[in-house]
Amino acid sequence: MSNAKRIRLDWIFYILMALGLIALLVWSTMGEIARNPSRDAIVDFGPYGLVTVRLQTDPYPARPTGTVSLNFMLMNSNRVTIEPDSFSFEYGREGSDQPVGSGTVQPMPDGSGMLMAGVRFPSVGTWWLRVNFAKDGYQDEVQFTIEVRPAQ
Repeated sequence: MSNAKRIRLDWIFYILMALGLIALLVWSTMGEIARNPSRDAIVDFGPYGLVTVRLQTDPYPARPTGTVSLNFMLMNSNRVTIEPDSFSFEYGREGSDQPVGSGTVQPMPDGSGMLMAGVRFPSVGTWWLRVNFAKDGYQDEVQFTIEVRPAQ
């Protein structure tokens, strides 16, 4: 009987260790996702098929002090970069549809297909960023949410 109890306690210990390891992996993955959120929007863009619009901000999270770099990339489902004929954006505070600012993008000089712009968010809070783009007569728009946090 003592041997059977010991085997059961060993199994419980192993199960608890496995659950702890799984919880640690989930916790670290969630932390990484929180630090690097996915900012992808997918649109059906006519003959180009499904196009992913990717946004990266630098710094992340955005700060109300200084210029925040916006980097965009448009890719089709074959991961081929699409360079739009026109690309503009506007941004405003969440809860209001009125834009606070707007701008256009410039292609990065390295030929990577990335587009870049800079914005200044005047205050901390949640902001929307609406992107309008067109190519060969097709146009669409996507919207992103940007959290602006206090400078540290």
